[in-house]
Amino acid sequence: MILFFAILIGLYFGLGTIFGFFKLLIFFGICTLILIVLVFIWKKPSKKRNYLISVYSTIFFGLIFCLLFARIKKGYNQHNADLVAEKIIEYKTEFEKYPNTLAELKNNAELPKYLDEYKFKDFEYSINKTTNEFTLTYSLDGWHINEFYSKTNEWKSRD
Repeated sequence: MILFFAILIGLYFGLGTIFGFFKLLIFFGICTLILIVLVFIWKKPSKKRNYLISVYSTIFFGLIFCLLFARIKKGYNQHNADLVAEKIIEYKTEFEKYPNTLAELKNNAELPKYLDEYKFKDFEYSINKTTNEFTLTYSLDGWHINEFYSKTNEWKSRD
């Protein structure tokens, strides 16, 4: 039962933004305050200890699952971003120009079904017409941004 709730906590906070981790820490603090109050109210020490161990082990495993799911989400988003950048470059070689929008890319390139219109909203795409280069940007965690520069063919992270 503890692992079930820990997985749910990890999913909720791990698949969110970086602020999800802070929410988990706030949740942990609130649970600590509640448990301190309950320790003073309860008279039977054995129940107190068992309850404390259950809650803290659930939160501890929830934190571990939170970090695990956040890492999985980061890898999944990076894979999608690599695929979109690759398709933009393929589009350039085929049509000798970059697509004006990602919707144009979707209409003229064969993309996997999981990269639907909703996923394209996660990316910001811009073209510099004077240098004939593009940048593809997406949010890593609500705070940090990953950018792909066609000039260097590299991803760079920034705040």
